[in-house]
Amino acid sequence: MKDRLWENALKLQKGLTERGFDIGKTDSVVTPVYMKGGVEEATAMVMDIRENYHIFCSIVVYPVIPKGHIIYRLIPTASHTDEDIRATLEAFSATKKKLDAGEYKVADIPDMAEVTGKRFDYLVQRPKNK
Repeated sequence: MKDRLWENALKLQKGLTERGFDIGKTDSVVTPVYMKGGVEEATAMVMDIRENYHIFCSIVVYPVIPKGHIIYRLIPTASHTDEDIRATLEAFSATKKKLDAGEYKVADIPDMAEVTGKRFDYLVQRPKNK
């Protein structure tokens, strides 16, 4: 399993680098992707990646890092397939184009709970135990 984990991490990291992404220097399977943009853009982009490309990643933004910078964190696992890695690379290429074109510029930080919370509407509608 450990070999498969590192195999996947290295495929992802190599693919990102070949596509021009800055991943810095990492000695971990946790893969950072460095980009430029504000908190609002980072939030809108990560929501797009999660909701439309079905890829989970987390973001690191100001005040943890300087304003104008974004770090996306990807964590491949041993259970990811080559297709999963390919889809992740394609999603990052597509969303980076949108970021560069200004498509994620918004006035306010999107409310992730408002968007993703819709998946749990059934909990609200379900009768409660008395």
